[in-house]
Amino acid sequence: MNPYDLVRYPNWPVSETHPTSLGAFATLFGRAAAPFSACRVLEVGCGEGVNLMSMALGAPNSEFVGLDLAEAPIAAGRDMARSAGIANVSLVQRDITQAHLGLGEFDYVIAHGVYAWVPPAVREALMRLAASCLRPGGLFYVSYNVYPGCRLRQALRDLLRDATRHIEDPALKLDAARKALARYIDLWSQDDPFQSALIEEARDALKRPPAVLYHDELGDIYAPQLLVDVAAAARAEGLEYLCDAKPSLSAEALFPSKKFLSESKEDWARFEQLLDFADMRRFRRSIFCRAGKIDRQPRHEHLRGLWASADLTPLGASADEMEGFAFRAHNGAEIVTQDRRFATVLTNLGETFPQCVPLDAIASEPTLAEPLLRLFVSRIVALQTEPMRFTAAPGERPIASPLARAQAAQGESFLASLRHKPVQMEDAAVRAFVTLMDGTRTRDDLAHEMARRTGIAPAAATARTAAAVDGLARLGLMMA
Repeated sequence: MNPYDLVRYPNWPVSETHPTSLGAFATLFGRAAAPFSACRVLEVGCGEGVNLMSMALGAPNSEFVGLDLAEAPIAAGRDMARSAGIANVSLVQRDITQAHLGLGEFDYVIAHGVYAWVPPAVREALMRLAASCLRPGGLFYVSYNVYPGCRLRQALRDLLRDATRHIEDPALKLDAARKALARYIDLWSQDDPFQSALIEEARDALKRPPAVLYHDELGDIYAPQLLVDVAAAARAEGLEYLCDAKPSLSAEALFPSKKFLSESKEDWARFEQLLDFADMRRFRRSIFCRAGKIDRQPRHEHLRGLWASADLTPLGASADEMEGFAFRAHNGAEIVTQDRRFATVLTNLGETFPQCVPLDAIASEPTLAEPLLRLFVSRIVALQTEPMRFTAAPGERPIASPLARAQAAQGESFLASLRHKPVQMEDAAVRAFVTLMDGTRTRDDLAHEMARRTGIAPAAATARTAAAVDGLARLGLMMA
């Protein structure tokens, strides 16, 4: 039996795979991308398809197809799609090594967390599939563990597989693996650099959800890659390496340095491979495209047509304006600028968040575009090709995302937001509140229900309801 039929793997949105994000990278490198509002998306190894369903809600005129070899996740995903009323997602149980899939062409092909966990024949089939069904302007996203950073993880994985080699039952296997991790954490010495690194790796493994530990560390296949090898496999199928979908890994592409330039001979995959060796990289999210022109010279006009969002709080101007205007980002980072016009841009982003703002005006201003791109590679500003469909100001009859409502009704602890991010929601009472917001109840109705369930005073229930609705809206869980 397929191990993913035995043990359910967590399923949530992966923000880097969203077409509006992938399209933004294509735009930055001078290539046109299909509009998210009218596209076809294929995900290979989709599991239950939550990643696709989250996208589908935001693009009712687009089509989303998911493939997975395991039967149980596909069946569960179909049930979830029906419960949420999502009609533009098709989930198919299929072996991609089959010669003819008959799926048609796609603007975006996604394979997240698959490539390094399948045998060579499946990796080859994935590349063939992506190349054969990708439209001329299409983008192929594939993520995978990479060397050299995963050498350490591989050592830990060897240890765990040895400790559990005679155990078949998944629950007993997990228990033995966790005990082995705890035992070696106590045995290893912090004074030895290698053992100290293994201690941190083991502690990180213990924090993972049990199903993730089971599949990722105890599964039969684990084959981290070198970026140059993945790029070569793609090139053999007529695909070219564009960039990494993690903004910070695109810094060298957007702001080129001379580092490793002579050694790489301007082969961009080779260039980034040398960076991987230098930085001990362990994971990549590679974007490939059809062979053609890729403009690797950063140009401010490439921002035209893009949208930006940023969770920024102004800290005010210094008494001495020469010291600049300060802002605090969502991650605690402080941004200071002496440019009043750029400060206005950042203020606008902060006031508009979680919604996004168009960048057409900024695209004609190099002095504004460059610092904005630097905040993008720092993951302070997000870029996308078009706005997502959610509201930051729910009306009198609030409507939560139908997918989030369906997930909450099933007791899921992570809900898919309309911003294509997982929202952790451990509180069963909050999940129950989410299920009530289907557009049939007024805010007063919701407050009355909250008072009935919690026993708090009506006035307090009204205030809490307003705060809860606004908070969920800021998380991107509310429909326009």
